[in-house]
Amino acid sequence: MLAPAPRPLRLLEMLSDRFGLFEALAYSTIKLNRCTQADELAMDPLVAEAVLEFGDDLRNARAAADEWAETKGLVHP
Repeated sequence: MLAPAPRPLRLLEMLSDRFGLFEALAYSTIKLNRCTQADELAMDPLVAEAVLEFGDDLRNARAAADEWAETKGLVHP
């Protein structure tokens, strides 16, 4: 018997948590870009900036989803 699929809000929470690794790489890339050569970085600096922007969008989406769920009585504040 298969386990039930996680709720959509839980999936979004898991995605947000897992995205933290990419944000850490992006922050370190931006910081190291000031003192090392581009070929030694974990990712391209422009990609790092895009990752951080996406992180902001992901947090905004999660906050909106949480707020929606609260208004529907699906979660408790």
